[in-house]
Amino acid sequence: MSPDERERIKKLVRELSQCVNSALTDSGDVKDALKDIEEEGYHVDLLFALFTRILRKKDEPPQLEAPPLSTDETSFDDQFLKTLRLNWSED
Repeated sequence: MSPDERERIKKLVRELSQCVNSALTDSGDVKDALKDIEEEGYHVDLLFALFTRILRKKDEPPQLEAPPLSTDETSFDDQFLKTLRLNWSED
């Protein structure tokens, strides 16, 4: 993939991410559900991660640009989960 193609794909993926964000934040159903939860006395933080996988339509094998995700727990994982107020333990 050429650098120009790569930049074009990155731009399109950013646009997709913005569209998904807008769809969620502008949704009356989502707003109503959040309002119902907040009326019960709870604060809601929605956190979403959008992962995209872009493959050519040709029969080319996908090219990995980063190593696969590890299932090993790291200090970054710990800090991220603490930020989300989640406990990562096998206890």
